[in-house]
Amino acid sequence: MDHLKNFGEDLRTILKGNIGILFITWLLLNFGHSIVMRFNGIYFSALGASDVILGLMGSLTFGMMALLQIPGGYLADAYGRRRIIVIFTTVMAFSTLIFAIAPSWQWIVVGLIISNVALLYQPALFSIMMDSLPEKRRAEGFAITNISMIPAIFGPIIGGFLIYKYGVVPGMRIGYFAVFAFSIASAIIRLKLKETIKIKKRKKNRFRESIKVLKKINPRAKGFLIINMLLSSASGMLGYFIVKYAYTYTSSLIYGIAMGLITILVVVVGIPVGKKADIMGKEKFFTLGIFLSAISVFIFIVPSVIALFAYAVISGTAQAITQPSNAGLIADYVGIENRGRYTGIYLFLSYIAAMIFSAIGGYVYHMHPALLFTLSGVLYLIAGATAIFIFLKFK
Repeated sequence: MDHLKNFGEDLRTILKGNIGILFITWLLLNFGHSIVMRFNGIYFSALGASDVILGLMGSLTFGMMALLQIPGGYLADAYGRRRIIVIFTTVMAFSTLIFAIAPSWQWIVVGLIISNVALLYQPALFSIMMDSLPEKRRAEGFAITNISMIPAIFGPIIGGFLIYKYGVVPGMRIGYFAVFAFSIASAIIRLKLKETIKIKKRKKNRFRESIKVLKKINPRAKGFLIINMLLSSASGMLGYFIVKYAYTYTSSLIYGIAMGLITILVVVVGIPVGKKADIMGKEKFFTLGIFLSAISVFIFIVPSVIALFAYAVISGTAQAITQPSNAGLIADYVGIENRGRYTGIYLFLSYIAAMIFSAIGGYVYHMHPALLFTLSGVLYLIAGATAIFIFLKFK
């Protein structure tokens, strides 16, 4: 009973104000996107995209996201978090209609371009979260917000069922119309957000000076950029090929259940781990999660349902460990006045790495699927070793 009481108090402390508003929208968005997200690889293939094109589509996505993060970080600091979030959440909502009606993969490319322009709001979103969470409870706070992923437990199962019942293309179209409805509702709710910074008079040269934030941060914050570039390389190259590979030996429904299991673990494991990370050190948990990610990818190589669920368990646990610590470490390393720009650079470099390796991933998967997952696992191991070195060297 005491544990439940303490947990209730934690929720009341974290889920108030801006975090509470964002939490409601995440419930809607996580559920909607989870219906389709895990199945895009086979949907785009059904619309005519080859393995190589899938890799290049992923590369286009990450490339555009990269180009927009630094201006997004500048906008978050110069124009305010709230305005950017509301405007581009609305743009994102309407972009999902293109995915719903696309007659071919070329239309999907148009949808990807528009939806990725909307991701200009990412630095603003991360910044308003960091600004609004209690300073001593950031990792725990990020973990608690993962409760909003609970509806996403059922999304992949629903998406798998829609594909199983209606086929890949009709089932995914239904899913994307649902995403549109949830996204519009979220944009309206986010109008209630409160600005967290005082917007100063904007200088014409401030955009060009955004990159200079690197001179103002400590060595650990700089090293953290390298670690996350490696992690983005490892995960980015997998892209649409997780579902495509699993689809060769199991059904969409079984795959959807496995993906729902990942979400369960992120939520259930993430909260106690986030609280421990704040006390025992976020760096330790972050590094452990990286090595678990490597193990999960190596297991995924085995084409069996048992291996699929083993991958889901280990991957879900890894995400539960790394995600709260990752976000908490950025808030620890970077002051509030520079977080928007730092987050923009952080995402820019991560997406550039993912862009390069996503393009490589399409060619590697076409040659031999197992080679793709092996390469990804090795990159995770390198990222883990790099994290140990940086955290020990720069204290």
